[in-house]
Amino acid sequence: MFAFLWEMRPYFRQVAGQLVLGSAAGIVMNTAVVLPAILLGRAIDRALALERGEATAADVGWAALAFVGGTLLTEMPRIGKRWWLMTANARIRANVRADAFRGVLAWPMADLQRTPLGDLMARIGGDVEVLGVGVREFTIETWDTVLFSLSFAVAMLVFDPGLTLLALLPVPLAMILAHATGRWVASRTTRAREANADLTSAIQEHLAGIRVLRLFGRASASVDRVAALSWRFADDNLSVMRLKGGLQPVYTTLMTAGVLLIVWQGSERVIAGAMTVGTFVAYLELFLRFVNRGHRIPQLVNSLQSGAAAYARLRPLLAPALAVEGEPRLASFHPGHLAGVTRALVRTVTRTAGPVALSLRELTFRYPGAAAPALRGLDLDVPPGAFIGVTGPVGSGKSALTRAILGIYPVESGTVLINGRPLGEVTPLERTGLMGYLPQDAFLFSGSVRENVALAPGGGPADDAFLMRAVRLAALEEDVRAFPRGLDTEIGELGIRVSGGQRQRVGLARAIAGAAPGYPGLLVLDDPFSAVDVNTEACIVASLRQTFGPDAPPAQRVTIVLCSHRLAAFPYADAVVVLREGRIEETGTHAELAAAEGLYARIYRAQRAAEMTTVDGALR
Repeated sequence: MFAFLWEMRPYFRQVAGQLVLGSAAGIVMNTAVVLPAILLGRAIDRALALERGEATAADVGWAALAFVGGTLLTEMPRIGKRWWLMTANARIRANVRADAFRGVLAWPMADLQRTPLGDLMARIGGDVEVLGVGVREFTIETWDTVLFSLSFAVAMLVFDPGLTLLALLPVPLAMILAHATGRWVASRTTRAREANADLTSAIQEHLAGIRVLRLFGRASASVDRVAALSWRFADDNLSVMRLKGGLQPVYTTLMTAGVLLIVWQGSERVIAGAMTVGTFVAYLELFLRFVNRGHRIPQLVNSLQSGAAAYARLRPLLAPALAVEGEPRLASFHPGHLAGVTRALVRTVTRTAGPVALSLRELTFRYPGAAAPALRGLDLDVPPGAFIGVTGPVGSGKSALTRAILGIYPVESGTVLINGRPLGEVTPLERTGLMGYLPQDAFLFSGSVRENVALAPGGGPADDAFLMRAVRLAALEEDVRAFPRGLDTEIGELGIRVSGGQRQRVGLARAIAGAAPGYPGLLVLDDPFSAVDVNTEACIVASLRQTFGPDAPPAQRVTIVLCSHRLAAFPYADAVVVLREGRIEETGTHAELAAAEGLYARIYRAQRAAEMTTVDGALR
């Protein structure tokens, strides 16, 4: 139950100052907490003595003043304790959440594909909150309940050891009950968190496909599905609350059972003269305050059990090694208030300018869970600065090749060499300066064109020069000039306010600008022109060839690997590779392969015939 707290000690070290100050205040408050009851009893005895003529009014006044002073000594540290410990808890939650998200970004792609998005969102959101409650209970209730109760127990033992031991007999029963119900609390908490994950996944998926649901008249069915998951989530949460809520009166009843014993035995001692009325009142006040907090001890145990269950779901997100060495930590191990995620990245790795040499040696690649490899025993050498076109039928392995080259997925066997170095020896941060990548979907974030191209906020005139250079190479300059605010135009969530072709060109500009102020050594393009017309495609390819090709300065040259089912750009390529069922079927220049009677020639002639048919149809 307490093991997760030991694992979380790095997070406690981050807020050590607040924990030390809050704990010191908690120790002072909960050690002095017995004073008001003791001083109240003495004040009552002084008042009774005054009635009998055995004390003066001044004695009563001083006793009353001591009672007020003891109360202030107890309550004043409470403010500091709450402030420091609650601040520490909020920062721990924020740091755990940031590290969990960072861990997700470092997860292998196979794990990400197996885990529903809603499950990850539920862990980073709700599970962190449940964990935060457990940590809060530990850091605050250790003093407010455990030390508080110990202070009262010690004070009562000083007053009357025999009566105290008799009154505290039910306490071990409550602790045994809390331990016995721990498995139920943990399992029901885990089930509730999993129900939350399923609900979040369903909402995310149905919102993403809202247009499909409307077009096919399935909106009502979607509502029913979410409603069913909502009821399941509510039932599982109620199950946890019913269990905890049902245990609370049991704990309270067990703890307050001692009051009957105190009234019974204490009254007899007062009658016998063994205990004064003031002492009895002070003792009873001590026990009542003990009971008022003491029943929280088994509840604290249950909260820690829930926190342990939440941490068990978060541990896989916190366990992976962080992927990017040298990248600034935006949350963890950062003192004070947390930095925002919009903090600009500081690159700490530089590279020698120039194109990258790419080599594949007996490369076999299989998607996670796939029955057959997507690539089989590929051998390929791409000289520095070459422009290589890769094509083939659907499912031939074009996208798999780009992902293997970039290390998005691990290869099954063989090696990818970057400038003679195995890809595994190239750190992720080095890759950002070496490689530019445009995937098929050209994912865009909500924000401005500038933020999507640079993947960083802000930017001054110098940044604009680098960004506009990339925008120009992507044939996006005229579009940017036409946008209402230029580079600062908001493009909406997932780039909903721009066309498919503009989305792809923003992605291409991002791939080029990723190595600013230089150029990427290797540019990998996966079907980048599927939403772009043929004329724009020709303009882009010609611009890339002119800027990065053999006539460019050596430091400006870039190795380009273009994978596409459309062959309009392939006449510009230095060499063409044709894949079929994961193997290299043909290699050569465009002219050589187009003149041969192979797969490439058939694809090329079919596309030319389709283009001519389209042109004839347009002319008619």
